[in-house]
Order: sequence, then C-alpha cells, then structure tokens
Amino acid sequence: MKLPPLIYNSIGKFLLFAALEAVCLLLIVRNSTVQSSRVMEGVRTVQSFFWEKSAAVKKYTALGSTNRDLIAENARLLEQNAKLRDFIIRTQGEDRLAEISDQMRGNIGDSALTNFSFTLAKVVKNTLNTTHNYLILDKGENDGITEDLGVITPSGVVGIIRGTGPRFSYVMSLLNLKQSISAKLGRGSSLGTLKWEGGSICKAYLTEVALNTPVEKGDTVFTSGNSSFFPSDIPIGKALSFTIEDGMYKRVEVELLQDFSNLDYVIVIKNGDKREIDSLSAINAAYMEKK
Repeated sequence: MKLPPLIYNSIGKFLLFAALEAVCLLLIVRNSTVQSSRVMEGVRTVQSFFWEKSAAVKKYTALGSTNRDLIAENARLLEQNAKLRDFIIRTQGEDRLAEISDQMRGNIGDSALTNFSFTLAKVVKNTLNTTHNYLILDKGENDGITEDLGVITPSGVVGIIRGTGPRFSYVMSLLNLKQSISAKLGRGSSLGTLKWEGGSICKAYLTEVALNTPVEKGDTVFTSGNSSFFPSDIPIGKALSFTIEDGMYKRVEVELLQDFSNLDYVIVIKNGDKREIDSLSAINAAYMEKK
C-alpha cells in the first residue's frame, strides 16, 4: 500500500526536526559545562530508574528458588535434629533429652522426630475453592513416597498423602471436610480432633477438648503425636475462642498458621516406625471386629 505524499512529507519533517534537536543538544552539552552536567544528571536519573526496576524484576524471579532453598534447608535440619535426638537418647537417656529440649524450646525442631525422615517436594497443584481441597506434589513412588505420609512446611501442617503414582502424589489437604488430625492444646495432654469445617481457609476447629482444660486466646495448637502421620509438637494454629459442646467438651476455634494460598514447596514426613505401628493397629481392629 502506497502512502500519500502528505504523510511522506510529515515523516520527513519530523525526522529533520529530531535530527536538528539532537545536534543542538550535542552542541549544548559540548560547549556548556552547566548544561552538560544537567543533561547527564537527567540521563543518570533515567538509568537509575531502569536499573532499579531491573533489579526488582530479578529479585522477584529469584524468590522461587530462594524459597525452595529455604524449605530444603529446613528439611535437612529436621533430619539432623532427628539423628541428634536419637544419639542423645541412646547415650545420655530421655531425661537428658528433655532437659536439653527445655533449654532450647523452639518450633518444629522441638518435636519428637526420632526415626522420621524428610523429603522436599514442589506443589504442582493446590485447590482452595472446594470443600474437598487437595494438592499434587512432584514426588512419587520413584522418590520413596507412599500413601499415608504427613506433609508440612516450616509454618505448619498441610495434609496427608492419600494416593501415589510413579512421579507424583495426591495430598488430601487439611482444608478438606474428610480430613481430620489428632491435635492437642499446648504441649500438655489436652487432646482433641482438629478439623476444617469449610468457609475460611484460615480457620479450623479443635473439638472434644476436655472441659477442665484451660483455654486462652493465643494458645498454640500442636500435633499430638498419637498417629503415624506426624511427630508430636508440630505447631498447627493459635486458639481464638471456645464454646461448650453438648455440656461435655470444649470446641476451640483455631487460626491456622499455614497460609494455604501461598504454598510452593512442602516437606513430606516419613515415619520409620510406621509399618510396625500400622500392623499393630490392624491387629487391634481385627480383634475388635471379632468381639
């Protein structure tokens, strides 16, 4: 398509104008120290703006790998902690371990992690908008992942693996109406069942808590250790309030520590004693069926 002569003339005039402006700017910069410094200051300001934005973009794109490295380091430290605890128990006894734990009271690292191992996995899919939410991880049977393994992050509990394939695994999220976890209020023996009941992804409820259990806002809810999925004393959430249920139990509203809308990497927990525990539980179940 051929352009009209008027457009050609306009383009030519514009290019001539731009060239003359460039020549004038060059002459000013070369022959006036003041003007030169001001022009260079403007150039440096523009350069600084683009350098700042470029650095911000690079920093943002590096967050994924940084987060992965941090979670991997947590998994490595958890494994070392488990081995150290086992060594202290074998050489100095459980009383000495309890004494050291009291002196170094911490977060997940304070859990009874003996015989547990940890595998880093990336979240491939994470649903949040149903009543039966789940996750897909990029680790499966080829990586030693099996069904019924707990999944956590340094922030809290995520869920339990309920299905595996060669390269991927299916996690039933804590945000699933069919999921429940044995938990306790504080580090004592006030056991209950933690369950998400739909609605907010930030809240769950600890039910069947004994009436004589004191409940204060801000009390931490931990895993109980009464299952082969999770070790004890892994933080899950903070108590917000409670109500009395059927005049027999307390029902505690819990603010979850884990932000499920921001899951990238997780840690899969494998209990080395799980097979023996499950086999004994199966014997008990078979015995109860016969009665």
